[in-house]
Amino acid sequence: MKISTTFKTLIGVISLAIFLYWIFSDLIPTKSEFDISDKENAKIINMFNAEIEKQLDDHTQSVTHPGYIVESRQNTLTYLKTIKIIQSYARSGVKSTQPRNLLQLQITFNDGSTVDKIYTGYSCSGFMDPCLLLKIEMKDGKAIKAFTNGQEKKGSPEWIIPDLNILIDKAIAYDIKQNHDRYFAPQKTQKDFEKEWQNEK
Repeated sequence: MKISTTFKTLIGVISLAIFLYWIFSDLIPTKSEFDISDKENAKIINMFNAEIEKQLDDHTQSVTHPGYIVESRQNTLTYLKTIKIIQSYARSGVKSTQPRNLLQLQITFNDGSTVDKIYTGYSCSGFMDPCLLLKIEMKDGKAIKAFTNGQEKKGSPEWIIPDLNILIDKAIAYDIKQNHDRYFAPQKTQKDFEKEWQNEK
């Protein structure tokens, strides 16, 4: 009788463990060989640097993004020169089927500091082919080495242009968020508003 009760308890514990794993398995990161950007592709270097120039123009001269101060272009260049590595990754792994499996960036600076979990607005889904992940090594604001998880070879070179732009655009956007006054006129304060009302006739 004692053996039977122990056996039933063991079966119950195993069944509960299987059930909990089934319920919560989507919350466990699903990492695979496609989550490692270790395949060098030198052809991406010039492509990436060309997109940097386009992003510089878009962020500082485009009529669709008005308001940038004159110094913003030079300030962007100065910021890019502080970056050592930009890389993308999927929060739960590129093969994960978990909802909101966000594509995020990690930036490593020349001084050794790192920022992580930079939001891109994009996500990866395990229901599709693994998304392209990139790792770009930089010097003096330009790419000098490029690594991927190998997914770029499944399409034409121009297909990865949006992926390159995500890295550059979101890396610059991070600095804009941290250092607003390097890109735009200082934000108005309550005192500025009060003065405007005083001067209103």
